[in-house]
Amino acid sequence: MKTIIISLLLITISLGVYSQEFQVPENYVLDKAEDYATYEQDVLDGINWIMDTPINKQANKRKNVNTFLLKWLAGSPNVSLEIKTEIVTFIKPNPDLLMIFMGGWTKYALESKDYDNKVAGTTAGIEAVIDFYTTNKAFMSKDKNVEKYIKMKANGTLKGYIEKNA
Repeated sequence: MKTIIISLLLITISLGVYSQEFQVPENYVLDKAEDYATYEQDVLDGINWIMDTPINKQANKRKNVNTFLLKWLAGSPNVSLEIKTEIVTFIKPNPDLLMIFMGGWTKYALESKDYDNKVAGTTAGIEAVIDFYTTNKAFMSKDKNVEKYIKMKANGTLKGYIEKNA
């Protein structure tokens, strides 16, 4: 039992240290298609950082990471997101959740190499929003739409809803 507790403590500490250590690449170049592949690991690390770092911490760094991620997404030849207003209904009260949604979709696409599956990408994005919102709820405005998604996930109806609306 002590071994499990110590292992969990070490994992938690290492995740906290990792989330603080990510740095946006300096002087990155995104001119041609090949450039984007060069930064895929940095994109994944940046997504992990914005998802793991509490919303009330390191605001300037969060802006820099978001800027890097948006620039990469804007020209990525592989990852293409679709943001439907029927699904992404949570932008107004908590604008940071849009980046979390895009990050969840992008992470799914890069890790699975499933670039064209809108349902799976949207589901990954919504699940990332649910996780982030739940973890940072004390620092965010209450959002009935995200809370609806939380209930759908718990009831097992989230994927069906996304399939119908994606």
